[in-house]
Amino acid sequence: MFRYLLGAILVSVPLAAANAQPPNFCRTSVKPNEPIESRFMGIEYALIMHVLAERYCGAEPKPMRPRFLQYVEKQGCGPGTEIYSDLEAAIAKMEGASLKLLAQDGDPGLAISEPQVQEWASATTKELGGCDALKAAHDAELQQ
Repeated sequence: MFRYLLGAILVSVPLAAANAQPPNFCRTSVKPNEPIESRFMGIEYALIMHVLAERYCGAEPKPMRPRFLQYVEKQGCGPGTEIYSDLEAAIAKMEGASLKLLAQDGDPGLAISEPQVQEWASATTKELGGCDALKAAHDAELQQ
């Protein structure tokens, strides 16, 4: 009897494993106890660095869409995935954003003066390595 029970258990284990789905790493949300995919964790900082390099440090403007969206696609997350859609929305928001809107964290209702905007841009740029580092990152190619 025990052998039959053990046999039934051993036969059902591969079936359960075959039905298990690997984690979908093209999402931005994470379920409890799910492994965290770190490939896209710094992409929001990279967007801010890109915009600061152009609007505060004077780097030559470059389109963000091809650069960032192609990187995500090379990682296996094409159009229609959660990370791709979120990144498209973030790029659209950043493309039209002024330095003041970035300093306000996207909230146009906040009243920030121009000196405060410049202070934010200066402090943020310094935290991110300074204008030279931002320009170098801006001009560098994203690696896979």
